[in-house]
Amino acid sequence: MNSKSINGKVALMNTTSAVLLVCRPPAVLLIAILLLAVKGLSVSASFESAFPQGMNPEQVAAAIKANAQALKTFNYQQRMQLQLKGETKKVTLTQMSYDMHGNVQKTQLSEDPPPDASQQSSGGGRGGRLKARVVAKKTGEFKQMMGEISDLVKSYCELQPQQLQAALKQATFSQGQGDMAGSVQIQMRNVIQQGDSLTFWIDRTAMLFRRIVIATTYEQNPVTATANYAMLPTGQVHMAQAIVNYPQKQVVVELDNMNYQKNQ
Repeated sequence: MNSKSINGKVALMNTTSAVLLVCRPPAVLLIAILLLAVKGLSVSASFESAFPQGMNPEQVAAAIKANAQALKTFNYQQRMQLQLKGETKKVTLTQMSYDMHGNVQKTQLSEDPPPDASQQSSGGGRGGRLKARVVAKKTGEFKQMMGEISDLVKSYCELQPQQLQAALKQATFSQGQGDMAGSVQIQMRNVIQQGDSLTFWIDRTAMLFRRIVIATTYEQNPVTATANYAMLPTGQVHMAQAIVNYPQKQVVVELDNMNYQKNQ
């Protein structure tokens, strides 16, 4: 049996676990890092003094929280693309909005290839049943892998207080370079695993996120999750793109948020 065709079917089937990696960007959850740093943690004093002059962490946290609330008055479109071994296997477009309680509402607008394309008949007989079992096994393995990577990435967004304390004690502050010029870079190492890092860049003027990068490992292989931010004409900053990359299996999940419109 052609392994490439099996891999293609695996990627084209249920990708819910893959989407979970990027459908909850870490920016809002990382507000807790700044809030906790100025509300009771033993490292709050050193954390606050490490901020450049004019960038009080409590003010930064307040700005991020207000921005997140303002974004809930918009609707937008979200494009998810799943790549496997350099080939695009699935693309979905979803309309995103918020209800009166601030909960996100999703309406899928398109899916390529359509769901029926991944449900092709495997044919009858022993060969068809064997093929179906192999595909089912590969699909299960793929979903399990993506689910575990999803949980790993989410763990950096939901740090326990003791993990946060330890990480903040060793956090380094520096000036953003290159396309991050005008920002403050905050990097924490050995957050959950030895050798990992959680880095975010905060704009000096807007006091909002410009980029967040998680670098960790899954089964001793590198995993990165990157979220890039952009400013709307109305002044709000939103997550424009998120990318999760697992080179070991040549899997890349990319999510783009676009076409923001103010709710009427």
